[in-house]
Amino acid sequence: MIALHAERVAGEPCAVRWVVPPGSLPPGRIRAAPGALGALFSDGTLTVGLVEHGAVWLWLRDGLAWREQGRPIEAALRDALGEPAGWVVEPAPGEVLMRVVADLIDGSIGDFVRSHGGTVTAESAGEDVVVQLGGACANCSAAEQTLRQRLLGELRQRCPGLV
Repeated sequence: MIALHAERVAGEPCAVRWVVPPGSLPPGRIRAAPGALGALFSDGTLTVGLVEHGAVWLWLRDGLAWREQGRPIEAALRDALGEPAGWVVEPAPGEVLMRVVADLIDGSIGDFVRSHGGTVTAESAGEDVVVQLGGACANCSAAEQTLRQRLLGELRQRCPGLV
């Protein structure tokens, strides 16, 4: 049995980040998936899918709730992960990178920065992401260290192909 668990996505009630074994699939945008998961994309239950190194992000159609849809989607995802050859994942490095950076900013990295009176934002620049510290962190001598050790450290774990 493939181990996976769901994590909420801050500010996006239609999205869930499913943590899966790292390297299960290539990172990018899901274009097709095998079995019941593929059927959930075909019938519009799932609208978007994105893969990072150790997670699969899935978005439900508006009007549906994870409370009702979660268990069948979890079962479909688990079965689909057992058929890696049946997936079609289109490379989308900028989209994956932006999604992971935003998740870190909404979570542990942002919490750390905010605990020091700072702010942190990210903007997409094509396939790159520009991260900026503000507030108390704008002129802090440790800002570079925060970005390099905390943000880049966690980012490299979740996006090992990062250059």
